[in-house]
Amino acid sequence: MGTIKQIEFLARAIVNRLEDRGLVEFGDAEVGIQIVARTLEENFQAYDSIEQEARGRLIKSIGDRDPSNGELAEEMRRVAAERNFVL
Repeated sequence: MGTIKQIEFLARAIVNRLEDRGLVEFGDAEVGIQIVARTLEENFQAYDSIEQEARGRLIKSIGDRDPSNGELAEEMRRVAAERNFVL
């Protein structure tokens, strides 16, 4: 998960890009940045939670060895689908 400053920087970039393209217009850019930053933070937390659950499930099925990237990605997709979360 990113630091607060990284998330705020990304949120500012997203809001600026959306406004530059005329896709959205925030009356107050700071409010838009706060909304986007909060959404990013929530999504990063959900992603971390999904990864931890996937790792926990894999430990039960494959034992002590580290899962491959492919195994982890597949299990994360399963967990995300159960939570109706798009990775």
